[in-house]
Amino acid sequence: MPIKPKIMIVDDEPSMVEWLSVFLDREGYTVLTATDPFKAVKIGIKEKPDVLLVDIKMPGKSGLEVFEELRKTNSNLIGIVMTAFSSIETAISAIRQGARDYLLKPFDIEQLTIAIKRALNERKMQSENVRLKRQVKRNFKFSEITGRSKVMLELLNDIRRVARTESTVLISGESGTGKELIARAIHYNSHRSDGPFLGVNCGGFSRDLLNSELFGHVKGSFTGAHKDKEGLLVAAAGGTFFMDEIGELDRDLQVKLLRALQERQVLPVGGTDTIPLDVRLVAATNIDLKKHVEEGSFRSDLYYRLNVIPVQIPPLRDRIEDIPLLVERFLETHARSQGKEKGSITPEAMEILCRYHWPGNVRELENLVERLCVMSKDARIDVQHLPDLLRSTPDRQKATDVLELGESEQIAGKSASVPLTPTLKEIEKAYTLYVLEHKAGGQKKNAAKILGIDESTLHRRLIKYESEESNN
Repeated sequence: MPIKPKIMIVDDEPSMVEWLSVFLDREGYTVLTATDPFKAVKIGIKEKPDVLLVDIKMPGKSGLEVFEELRKTNSNLIGIVMTAFSSIETAISAIRQGARDYLLKPFDIEQLTIAIKRALNERKMQSENVRLKRQVKRNFKFSEITGRSKVMLELLNDIRRVARTESTVLISGESGTGKELIARAIHYNSHRSDGPFLGVNCGGFSRDLLNSELFGHVKGSFTGAHKDKEGLLVAAAGGTFFMDEIGELDRDLQVKLLRALQERQVLPVGGTDTIPLDVRLVAATNIDLKKHVEEGSFRSDLYYRLNVIPVQIPPLRDRIEDIPLLVERFLETHARSQGKEKGSITPEAMEILCRYHWPGNVRELENLVERLCVMSKDARIDVQHLPDLLRSTPDRQKATDVLELGESEQIAGKSASVPLTPTLKEIEKAYTLYVLEHKAGGQKKNAAKILGIDESTLHRRLIKYESEESNN
């Protein structure tokens, strides 16, 4: 049987209380009543009603004071104030201080019904928001980060200490290693966890658009700026701001970001007044940022401002003992999302997964497990269910184990055979080009998705490969 909502009526007029009580009881609500504001507080603290229907003017304690006291122990309490015409300004003041609605005496049944339904809907939304926030926090507990290898245990110990601080963090790691996951874990285990977690991919915007997104703009500052816009750095006030692919940030924006971090204030595009900055910054990169500093493409002063606490995430190939744990986790997650029973994987299939080099790291592994959950008719995943690419990889160090020799030669446009013991860099190149041409039909967006990397990362790889070819 569903729990009936609790409505508490507080009014020093007994006749008003009786009339409202009879009506609301007939409507199916649990009704609490009080004609004395001091007794109302005691009852309200004990019973914790969903909605408080309270008269503003009462002897000894106002309705607004009753509402404020009850909100101390029941933060989701929705207040509806009742008032005579002479105190309408007081009613408006009450709404400004937290009440959600007011009824002007004398009011009719329809007005009362609408106000209560509106209040209960808001209460429901508040409860749902609280539930979702708790769920998010549970999802990003440190215990939810899968890994029992030595490198992962050391990483978890590091980020536990980091989370308790306000220091800026620079997370480094290859694409697909879970940099955003670590950033969120730091946020949701910090004292800023009740604040927002907002982020931006610095490689996904043009310079001007990123400038506006980060810092905001004022009306008329450029063509199309029809109204003021709050920047993401300001919108994340009280929380954490995550800047992924920070190495892609334009030099001019590097200067502006550095100034914002140093002065703890933001200047919108076209603006003259600064806005206080109250965020913790977590940045991430999949490139060697220090090397870019040495080459002059990234400012050294910003690098040292960001690199207060460096966090290095290991690639999946350096923690193969975590692969079985990750596979089990992904099998459970995707079976649940698809409404299926959790499947299993044979030891032989797991051995093949542990031999593969995983250039797309954890993201690539999860994509594979999801695909197996969707496509496999059997509850138990065996060797024959795995892609040819993985099944033909008995040795993680051989190029012929990664691609069929003929296909890799066609991709490279050469007749010479691929070396039998290539470097990891050569394996990554061959696999990337193989996926682009033979799996994605030349579509970069699809290729990036299959590889488990960002489009901008794929773009940089292809430019690098062209440069290497032209130099050979």
